[in-house]
Amino acid sequence: MAAWLFVAIGFMTLLLRLGPLYMESMQVRSVMDSIAEDPDVPGLPKHEINRMLAMQLDINQVPNVKLSHFAYKRAENGGLELVLKYEVRRHIFFNIDAVTMFDYSVTIPPT
Repeated sequence: MAAWLFVAIGFMTLLLRLGPLYMESMQVRSVMDSIAEDPDVPGLPKHEINRMLAMQLDINQVPNVKLSHFAYKRAENGGLELVLKYEVRRHIFFNIDAVTMFDYSVTIPPT
């Protein structure tokens, strides 16, 4: 019984420590998807897209994602690919940390 209790407490600890990171990741994906689907975005310069990203991240209170985590590449269809890669290190307990890595990209269509 004690072993099952230990496993359950360990699982709940992981869920409580890492769950918010995955919720934050889903918020960032939603922001990126909304920017890619916005009909006014194609043709905007990168600094204007960065301004929109910064504003949306601030509104959604996303503390672990910075503008420096975003990169731009030319997409195959001539559009612009917005790429996000970042990792977060989170203390779990004692001397155990968890590192979560997130990678997501969206394509902004050409003008």
